[in-house]
Amino acid sequence: MRKLLLALVLASGGLLAVFLYQQLVVEGTMGPAAMVGVGVLTLLFTALTLTWALYGTRFGDIVSKLWLAGFACAISYAAIDVAAGWILIQPLSPPLVPDAYRHHRLVPNSHAEFRQRDFAYVQRVNSLGLRGAEVSVDKPAGTYRVLMLGDSFTMGKGVEDAQTSSVLLARALGEARAACGGGAVEVINGGVDSYAPVLSLIALTRDLQALDPDLVILNLDVSDLAQEQAYRGIGVRDSTGAVVAVPQLTSSESTYDRIRAWTERHLFFTRVLLFYANRRLNYSDVSVRAVVTEANREITAYTLEGDTADRTGQWREIFDSIRRMREFEAAHGGEFLLTIYPWAHEITDTQWVPGREAFMPAGAKASGVRRETVLRLAAEHGIEVVDLFPVFAGRVADEKLYFDHDMHWTPAGNRAMADGLTEYLVPRQASRWCAGP
Repeated sequence: MRKLLLALVLASGGLLAVFLYQQLVVEGTMGPAAMVGVGVLTLLFTALTLTWALYGTRFGDIVSKLWLAGFACAISYAAIDVAAGWILIQPLSPPLVPDAYRHHRLVPNSHAEFRQRDFAYVQRVNSLGLRGAEVSVDKPAGTYRVLMLGDSFTMGKGVEDAQTSSVLLARALGEARAACGGGAVEVINGGVDSYAPVLSLIALTRDLQALDPDLVILNLDVSDLAQEQAYRGIGVRDSTGAVVAVPQLTSSESTYDRIRAWTERHLFFTRVLLFYANRRLNYSDVSVRAVVTEANREITAYTLEGDTADRTGQWREIFDSIRRMREFEAAHGGEFLLTIYPWAHEITDTQWVPGREAFMPAGAKASGVRRETVLRLAAEHGIEVVDLFPVFAGRVADEKLYFDHDMHWTPAGNRAMADGLTEYLVPRQASRWCAGP
């Protein structure tokens, strides 16, 4: 028995050493989750060492009882944590699958119901892997087809299919075109949860151009700056340096990454503890895992007063994807439009409360730098941009545009987005859509 205990001591010590080497030397970081891992492994190594040293002594019986109590507590905690995760975590995540080129995508022909304290809704995904009703790849004759690209805001997280901004925009544009003798208008929802421009670019060039859109609209989100950096960090580049794929290959993940990912998807209380540890230690992580699956303050930091980080490189990268998208559409005979809209903290102190507390310090104020930078860089690159800040700012005092805990738009927020785009697009397209002189 002592030989077995000694083997376990050596094994746990070796595992601790390997874990420390992986985090400090290979990863070069030691966040709260890694600290928890080190703590658990250190506790296990210490407990096994003491058990080995005390085995066969008068303290052996006490050690056995302590092990029994420890196992009972660990198993009870794990069972409660898994049960809470199954109830509280799983329903909040849209059905996504890994993708070798654009990291992840919606599951085609899926139908799922999601419930949380802010909303309950049903999401349908068609055979093309796009949210909403079925759409033909071939564009019907005389139809003006708009393709909306973006992340979960565009996808319509939190609202029913018929309440998304894409559906509302299609209805409004269709009525406007029909009123002047024009044909039909389609607005296809190409938004996917946690997408950044580089993923939308890959989706457009690889899959969605077959839809032959007349106009591609990219809705630029607050989260895109951090997520673009994260996705590009794992991207595959061609000989020119352009990112051509952002694979989500689980085979390349370390054992720690797999354990961490599983924990985030299934263990509710452990996930909460790690979140508050991150916030307490002011730990910033711009990995894909951190800025896609977690409430990370790095996502909103650049939108707040007092941000002094040099983000020139981040802005250069994100506009590289935007510019390539515009150039791709021009080469295929389509038009490209960029939109910018606010998160609640950028225009009001009374909505998205208390949800914003997970993403920024208490009392934080928006600086306006994000909006100014997007408008300036769009002008420099000759990119047509629609500034929807005035539309949202003009309505937020009278309508609930954002949920309390979740940052996404309510049905009224989706209407504001659709109305703002309608007001911009109808005059822009009138001369092309309307019959007669």
